[in-house]
Amino acid sequence: MSAPLRIDKKATKVMGGDEAFKDYLSRLIKMIPAEIVGLYMIVTGFIPEDEHTWLLIVTIICLIFLIIVRVKATSDKANNLPPQQFPIFVAAIAFVLWVYWLGGPFKHYEGVHKQFVASVLIVLWSFIIPVFYKGSVS
Repeated sequence: MSAPLRIDKKATKVMGGDEAFKDYLSRLIKMIPAEIVGLYMIVTGFIPEDEHTWLLIVTIICLIFLIIVRVKATSDKANNLPPQQFPIFVAAIAFVLWVYWLGGPFKHYEGVHKQFVASVLIVLWSFIIPVFYKGSVS
């Protein structure tokens, strides 16, 4: 399977309600970094609460893994298409927002971690971007 997370702009035809919604959901799902958020949650579960430095290191490593995975999963070598920079950027910001929601390294700084703020940011970022970003033309 070539470029499983690549978002391609559909042909310029008028889409019906169900078809347009499916297209939106496809873009939404491809920009949520579930694989790295899951990895982060598992790995940080092994880190003791007082190990702030290790929590930050794991967060940075997971962000690097996210970029590597997204570069590979949005580039299409068979059709000589480069990685899609904007969806990679969107997924990276989404990951940071999820880490903020989970607490991550943010919870160790007085007054920085506000879970309700993170919830609003995740909803706005994850659900609104796919409304406007339709993908690139392959």
